[in-house]
Amino acid sequence: MAQLTMRLVLLHFFELAKAFKAAKVQPERSIVFLAVTAEEQGLLGSQYYAEHPIYPLNKTVANLNMDSFNPVGAMNGFRVTGTGQTELEDYAILSGAKFNRKLVPEGSPTSGGFYRSDHFNFVKVGVPGLYMGSGGDYLESDTTIIKKRQEALAGRYHAVTDELDDHWNFDGILADIRLFFDIGYTLSMDTIFPNFKAKSEFKELGDKRLSK
Repeated sequence: MAQLTMRLVLLHFFELAKAFKAAKVQPERSIVFLAVTAEEQGLLGSQYYAEHPIYPLNKTVANLNMDSFNPVGAMNGFRVTGTGQTELEDYAILSGAKFNRKLVPEGSPTSGGFYRSDHFNFVKVGVPGLYMGSGGDYLESDTTIIKKRQEALAGRYHAVTDELDDHWNFDGILADIRLFFDIGYTLSMDTIFPNFKAKSEFKELGDKRLSK
């Protein structure tokens, strides 16, 4: 992960943690913020936690994976990588509706993104994971501005040019953080343990974990 992107994700973690701490009604369930390393070396950090969890896996409700954010602008929807895999998708749809955001189709479902990010190590031990980000149409009506930002930011990821400048727009980033918070808070106040959907190849793992 590029240096700036990593710093921003950590800042998002801290802001979300502060938001949970500041909630008038505190979450009923514990919330763990985990910043893992060595993702692109084989998801090694998340693998270690999944093999040596602080809290028992059969008491771990879900994993919300914040892998990257959209610096171009706010959008009217969101995408779930691995659509149809877990019941967390249903929570995302309900939370999205509060912000007038709808679930849109994955951009490239055959690329295997569901199996290549840190939530997947939780999935492999039966804990449902939600890998989500912006999708749909930009709310900015001036397409020239959007195109200018996209062109200016293209090719920066994993490059020394991944630095903050005037082309960054934080509207979409803040919108995604609010969506993650609402999903997390809803889960934290619930008594249900979400599982994998019936057609998921991981449903048996989820059933096994919940039966312990």
